Parts: sequence; C-alpha cells; structure tokens
Amino acid sequence: MADRFFARFLVAIFAAGWIFVSLGSLSVVAQVTSEESESVRLPPDPTVEHLKLKATGGPEALGLSLDALARIRAWSAVDELLKPLASNAPAADRAARIAAQIGSDQRLRISSATEVSDEAKTALDGIFEARAKTLRDPSGLQAAIKKLTSTSDDEKLSAYRTLFRAGEYASAALIDDILRTSDLDQRREDLRVLLKIDRDAGIAGLRRVALYGTDSARSKAFDALAMLRLQEVQVDLLARRLEAASKADPKTREPALQVMRLALHDAMNEAVASQHDFGDVSVWAINAKRDGVVPTQAATWVVAFRNAADAAARLSRVGDDDPSSVVQQLTAQLAYRVANDPDWGDAKNRDEFLQSFFGTAAAEEVLAAWALPVLENSVETDNDPAAVGVLRLIDGELSRGLAASLLRRGADASVLVETVDHPSATVRYEAAATIARLLAADPQLTFAGMSRVEDRWQQMATLGERGVAIILENRPEIISSWQRIMAGAGFQPKLVSSVASLERMLSLGDDVRLVVSKAQPRDASAIEMIDVVRRMRVGRDVPLLIYSPAPSIATPETIEEEIDQRTESQKAFDGNLPDQFGVRGGIDSLDIAIEASLIHGTVHRDWTTRRGLDLQLIGQTRWADESLRAGLIRSMPRPRSAAGLYEILLDSRRRAHLPTLSPSDRVRYRLLALDAIALLTEE
Repeated sequence: MADRFFARFLVAIFAAGWIFVSLGSLSVVAQVTSEESESVRLPPDPTVEHLKLKATGGPEALGLSLDALARIRAWSAVDELLKPLASNAPAADRAARIAAQIGSDQRLRISSATEVSDEAKTALDGIFEARAKTLRDPSGLQAAIKKLTSTSDDEKLSAYRTLFRAGEYASAALIDDILRTSDLDQRREDLRVLLKIDRDAGIAGLRRVALYGTDSARSKAFDALAMLRLQEVQVDLLARRLEAASKADPKTREPALQVMRLALHDAMNEAVASQHDFGDVSVWAINAKRDGVVPTQAATWVVAFRNAADAAARLSRVGDDDPSSVVQQLTAQLAYRVANDPDWGDAKNRDEFLQSFFGTAAAEEVLAAWALPVLENSVETDNDPAAVGVLRLIDGELSRGLAASLLRRGADASVLVETVDHPSATVRYEAAATIARLLAADPQLTFAGMSRVEDRWQQMATLGERGVAIILENRPEIISSWQRIMAGAGFQPKLVSSVASLERMLSLGDDVRLVVSKAQPRDASAIEMIDVVRRMRVGRDVPLLIYSPAPSIATPETIEEEIDQRTESQKAFDGNLPDQFGVRGGIDSLDIAIEASLIHGTVHRDWTTRRGLDLQLIGQTRWADESLRAGLIRSMPRPRSAAGLYEILLDSRRRAHLPTLSPSDRVRYRLLALDAIALLTEE
C-alpha cells in the first residue's frame, strides 16, 4: 500500500510540474506573438500612393489628386498634401489652377472632415480664394469679352467659360463694355451673354446706369435697352422720350406721365406691403464715376423701397411738377433713405436732400409748402420710414411763422400733432421731438392738441430700457410664470387685471411690443378685448396673444391605453424628432431667452412655418382687413418658456419696416422730452 501511494504521489508531482512549464511557455509565446503583431504594418493602399505620386506632376495634377482622395475619404493623404500649402502658399495663378480641379462638393467634404487639420483647411480656403480673385480679374474678363466676336469657336467657348464662372463680376464687366464699345456686333454679343448669365440682373444694371449714370453712359444704356425690346424697360424708354420732348406739349406728356405715376404708385404699394423678409440679396449700385455698376448686398425689403425711389427719380428727371406727384416723389425718396439707413436725418443729410430736389430754394419755404402734405400722405399709406424722414427734415433754425403753420390747422389738430398717437412708437416719438423743436422757436405758441403732446412728452421722459409687454391676468401663479417668460424674451412686463385697465395702460403710448391676455377676462370677453385694443390708434399694430390653460388630463393612464398604443421605442423615437424650429424634443420645452436679434435687430433666418389666423376666435366678419392689418392675433395654450413666443415675435418683427428702439434712441427721446417739459415749466 505504501509503495502504491508513493507511486501516485510521484505521478501527481510530475503532472503539476508539466502544467507549470507548459503555462510558462505559452505565456512566452503569447508575448512574442504580441510583439510581432505590433511591429507588422499593413501595406500602403496602392491607389492612395499612386494619387500622392501623381500630385507631384503640377498644379492641375495636385488638384485632381486632392479631388480623388476626398472622394475615397483618404483624409490623412489629403492632409499631407494640403499642409505644405499653408506655410508655403503657391502663386495666385498656380493656386487657381489647383482649385479649378477640386469640385465644390469635395471642397465641402474636406472642410467638414474632422480628420483634416485646421492648417490644411486654411490652405484649402486660400487656394479657392485665389481662384475667385483670378476669375474676377478685370483684365481677364475684358480679354474674354473681346473673344466673343472671334471667328474661332474654341476662343468663343473659352470666353463663355470664363464669363460664366465669374458670375455677377462678369455681368458688371459686360455692362461696362456695353457702355463703352461703339461696335454694334460687340454690343449685341455682350447683351446676349449678359442675359444668359443672369437676365434680371443684367437688365437691372443697365436700367440703373440709364437712371443715375453720366450723360454719356445714360445714352449708351438707353441704346442697349432699346435693342432688348422688352416690356419691363418700356418705362425707362418712355422717360427718355419725355426728357427730349418739349414741356409745352401737354398732349404728348400727360398720358406718358400718367403711366410713370402709376408705376410709382404700384412700386410704393409693393414696398409698403413688403414683409421684412430674411437675408440679403445681391443688387447693383452705381459706381463712383457713374459710368458703370458694382455688385452690393441689400435687404430684400429695402430693395422694394429702392425700386419705388427709382420710379420717383424718373418722374423727377422728366420734370413732373404736379403737386400730387411731387408729394408721391418726396414720399418715396424719403422712405428709401430711412429704410436704407434708419439713422438718416442729420443736418448734412437734410441739406443734401433739399438741395437735390429744390436746388437753391430756402429750406423754410420748402418745409412750409411740402412737409405736412408729405407727412399726411405717409401716415395715410402706412409708410412709416417716409413719416420718420419728413419729421427729421423739420429741424435747424426754425422761425415762428413756420412753427405756427406746421402746428395749427384752424380749430383742429394738424397732422403733425395727430402723429404723436401714431401706431409706431418710433414715429410718434419723432413727431413729439419735432414739435419740441418747433416750440423752442416760440414757447408761447399754442395750438389744438397741446395736451396730447404734453402727455406724450411725459411718457417719453419715463421711457424704460426695454420694450413693454402688457399682461392681462389676476392669478398669482400665472402672473409669476409670465414674468419669468417675459424676462427671458427681453420685455418689461406690466400687469393689468381687466380690459378697462388694459385700455388705460395702452393709452399712455409706451413702447408696447406685446399684449397677452387670458381667454376670459373678468370684465369682457376676449373678442371685446381685441376690439378695444384695435380701436385705439396706438394699439392698432400691437401683437395680441390670447392664451388658454394647458390641457389637463384627469386619468392619464386610461387615455394612454385608449389613445396611444405605440411601443416604448416608438414613443422615444417620436419624442426625439425635430419640431418646426429644428429643435429635438420641441422648442417649447426649452427654457431659453429669445435671441437679441429678434427683439432689437434684423432677423436673417426663419425656421417657422406660417400658421393660419384663428378666425373662429376673433370673429370672421366683425372687423374689416384694416383692423387685422398687422395680422398678429394668436390663440394658443399658455407657453412654458420664452421660446413659445418665438413665432409671434418673429412675425411682428418681420412686418416692421423700422427697427425697434435702441438704447441710444431711448436716451435721446428721454432727453428731448425732459428739455421740452422744462421749457414749458419755465414759462
């Protein structure tokens, strides 16, 4: 037994030793295998290597290689080829040749690739910028234009490619050549290519030179427009004939003038009705020498006012001195100047404007004859920029006689005094400031409506730093929520508990930007509340928001079972979908502040979809279009954050042709009002 036990013990010891040795050898083998795998590298991609080698063949070859490497997403190779160009930029012509071989889609891919370094992306932007400069080079464009009449088809084809790639710069060069060449064949070819590149822009450029260019340039532009034989240039050709026609022949002039006046009327209506669209458009501006055009950017709604000003300039050039027509001309010109520059109206601006229209006539004579008619026309046509423009003209050294003629109209208030209650805060404050300047010439002057002016000064003197939102609500928990929302929207909330108190608050004429009311005020219905606000002149255009309580669900589990049978995964997927504003989960769930540009500046982008007006709420026939002119009446559940107000604020901003009051505007109006009140107090 002892021998058997000892034999088994020896076998166990031998087996354990063998296992230990085996494990050690396996560990060594694994370590060696791991070290060998780290030292092994995959062979280079032959396609990538071939493209990198091909890139050494010159600018075109490098561009083609970069384009191909971007297509196969070989970002490390793209980065390797572009990096040296950042520190050692090629000459402009070589850079342009490189960029010419890279497609725009591949450029976008390279710029968006996270694997490509910023240094390489900077080099890519540099070569494309060099290509843009090369395509816009005036000497190159002129050389291409001269080839348009070549007998060689290859030269013509090369010229077409060059001009079409240059876009609006080629259009400007073609217009320049049209205005200089005396070769009719060359002019015809220039016109033909100009219309092919951009028909509307080409015609607009020629019309602009025909209106504002030098005498020589205008003559050539008119000749070119006559060659086009297009309907849209007939007004320009008509204006040319009227300039040459005798003013003593009314039978010839009057029908033509009526056509041009109708064109101004239509253009002005389109400008006033234009909404504050988003973004800018490329338009032509006359160059410094007035013998050609240059491309520039302008807001789309400003372009509508410029078109009206152009129509007025044609009438002014042909000498249309009919009083009603002059009023329309001045209205259009002032509207465009303020629309293009909201701060227009200093002493230099006023002198230049009066001199351009009335020559050496005295400013007081001009204002006495035209200020009130133009202001009345501006107010009647809802042309707020024109109203601001004419109010700012009434400045400088003003006599007592001029002040009296502008402020008095018998026993009734003049249009200037009535304008202190204008729906636009900027217009009514400008009117009050104008009256303050007039009274500085004679503080003893009295006129109908003086108390209304004094009330406006009192309100201006206490003008706050932010726009006002009036909230009709009397429940403390709801008031607290609205105060938080309005703070996020950039408004100063003012609380009222009834429609009567809302009417009193509105009558103060503060910079009210929004009226919010619950669906059931205690002293009137929502319908009657809207009626009260819209009948007040200062409340005519104020956006109205009628809110209802958020829908309450008594038994959410039952409704969930009966209505929504979706799976949990479907619910999660739907809840993460972008809403109409592009926000995942819904913008109304976000507690964010409205962006400052929506409140104070130009809005460049619109993420919303337009909603129809809830006519069932406000009554389908109770008010005519005038009361709903602003179109800003909304009915919605009470929002949970400022983001819920986005659409109504966006809509109201788009419909305003004047920017909202800036902090500097508010300081200026406060100081003017305080000075005016102090002047009256001294007397």
